Amino acid sequence: MSMSTPRLMRDYNRQQILLALLNHGPLARADLAERTALSAVTVTSLTKELEESGFITEVAKTEGQAGRPAGIYDLHPALGTLVGIDVQPHELRILTSDVRGECRALVTLSAPHPEAIDALLTGWLESLLDQPPHGPVRQVTLSIPAPVSDQGVPLEPNSLPTVQFTQMRALLAQAGIEVKLDNDANLHALAEKHHGAGRTQQSFMVLIQRESGIGMGLFLDGALYRGPRGKAGEMALASWPDQAAAVPLELLPRPVRQQALSFLVSAIAVALDVGLLIIKEDGPPDGPSSAQSIQTVAPHLQVTLSPLGDDGPALGALVASRERFTFSLMAGTAAPRALTP
Repeated sequence: MSMSTPRLMRDYNRQQILLALLNHGPLARADLAERTALSAVTVTSLTKELEESGFITEVAKTEGQAGRPAGIYDLHPALGTLVGIDVQPHELRILTSDVRGECRALVTLSAPHPEAIDALLTGWLESLLDQPPHGPVRQVTLSIPAPVSDQGVPLEPNSLPTVQFTQMRALLAQAGIEVKLDNDANLHALAEKHHGAGRTQQSFMVLIQRESGIGMGLFLDGALYRGPRGKAGEMALASWPDQAAAVPLELLPRPVRQQALSFLVSAIAVALDVGLLIIKEDGPPDGPSSAQSIQTVAPHLQVTLSPLGDDGPALGALVASRERFTFSLMAGTAAPRALTP
């Protein structure tokens, strides 16, 4: 046996305990042993080690059982703060939470113009780093109105081409905090899967219409579909015939755009064999809503309004931050609370 095998096995067992607490909340040692298939001796040893290093804490004692009461453990309440931010041309919606994605708080900031977004966001993050509500900031995810490459670079069409997030990136890099950018429609779809109308579905589509444009998020066979170039669902790239010319979808007059969207979305649903469409659109419609128009063209398609409202992209960004933190926890790269600046 390799000399490193016992250490690797112990690290793996530690990760299983942390994952059980992350997913299920406070658990007694006996419950941890049952959920992780670890021995009582191993659980006792590892919970002591994790408590001393600042990952977990004892929150209560078991009652009503024979013998001495046993400890009930949970992740340390100050283990980390997660951030999800939805960036629009004139508004920032910011969600913070603990590492479970719970205890959420929303802050909305108005931007006088897009060029002010980077400084506005950097200033807010500086304040957060000084007083994080749930311990050190672990992950930050930005929802932006543009497709994003695998390398995290915004692609065209980009509704915020002048916003580079230079100050924000420098601030977080100096603090050693990871930040990721993703498309707003994709993140809204991720939020619908975890918290909204898509929770019980393996495949569905999300159509959002907002100040920054029209986008579609595709959740197919249990995962987000981004396409080989990261541009899946970019409705701004689609054109429609209007007065004998091919006109980009977003430039069409609203009545024509509604008709075009209805036929295009219906065709996409048929091509992908998707039965659920979730819609979020800003402001009161002039005439029939998108849901009404699409349902008329595609009676076979179940159409529902998003229960998440304006918070969908920010909530999806928070979910993405939680997923990355979970990965870092399982990979053993998440620093214990006591050792984090």
